[in-house]
Amino acid sequence: MKKLLVMICMTFGCVFASKASGDKSSAAVVSARANNLSDQMIKSLRLNNFQSSKIREINTQVAEQITAIEQQYAGNEAKIKQLTQEAFTARDLYLEEVLSTVQYNKYFNSRSAYAAIDQEFMSTLADNSNSNVLATVSAQQNPKAVAAN
Repeated sequence: MKKLLVMICMTFGCVFASKASGDKSSAAVVSARANNLSDQMIKSLRLNNFQSSKIREINTQVAEQITAIEQQYAGNEAKIKQLTQEAFTARDLYLEEVLSTVQYNKYFNSRSAYAAIDQEFMSTLADNSNSNVLATVSAQQNPKAVAAN
């Protein structure tokens, strides 16, 4: 119980630190990161609408935490790995409540694949100019807003 409380406190601390120090581009990166992973999970786990919205919320929180951790501890790979692992463990607890037993088992066995998907997406963002990739991601997520401009 104490570990759960510590994780929740850490979660809120990271989220608030991220919100306080984050700018609009980091918010766009967080959103794109969370949506990419959520889309993959929705397809592979065959989630219903309720589960899909919860997964998006959970992944957005985790993406905020991880982005804040990566910014705060840039250059300290061991610390980043430790803290992101804690964030992933907290996400597992949340997902266990949202997913069915079959879906959670499938997710749990595929966690390394989801981590690879996230890393690949972030390396793609780093390789390309952030503005071009984010504009493309925004256009894919909200084509009506782009058409209006």
